Amino acid sequence: MKRSIAVISSLIFLAAACVAEAEMTAIYGPVYVTKAKKEDGRHKDKTVLTFTAPVPGSGQIVIKNGGDGGKKSRAASAEVELNGEEVADEDDFNKNVTELTYDVTLLADNEMKVEVKSCKECEIQITVMGEKAAPAPVVLPTR
Repeated sequence: MKRSIAVISSLIFLAAACVAEAEMTAIYGPVYVTKAKKEDGRHKDKTVLTFTAPVPGSGQIVIKNGGDGGKKSRAASAEVELNGEEVADEDDFNKNVTELTYDVTLLADNEMKVEVKSCKECEIQITVMGEKAAPAPVVLPTR
């Protein structure tokens, strides 16, 4: 009898662990980044974006080339860095690329640097997907 109670308890614990798996959701964005305008005759440095992740760990960066403007607004070249690591480089982009998705590691506090290049009026839309914390399991009172 004690053995069957231990087995059942183990199975319930294992099932609860499987259900508690986190799901991916948008944690930042969408944000739109355009080609940097010249300031005082010089090109502006990369756009810097900061955000927090509710659950540090696995995530994704989804880039929609052209944002909502379509093909005429697509960037032919851009660079994206997350926490000092290159995510996308200029060779990943061209006027025929509509969307790019990259697996990344998110920290509690993140810094993303974005530079859109080689276009006159173009933009990229960036959304960061991260894990949504799973709700705490319900504990039933014992009798």
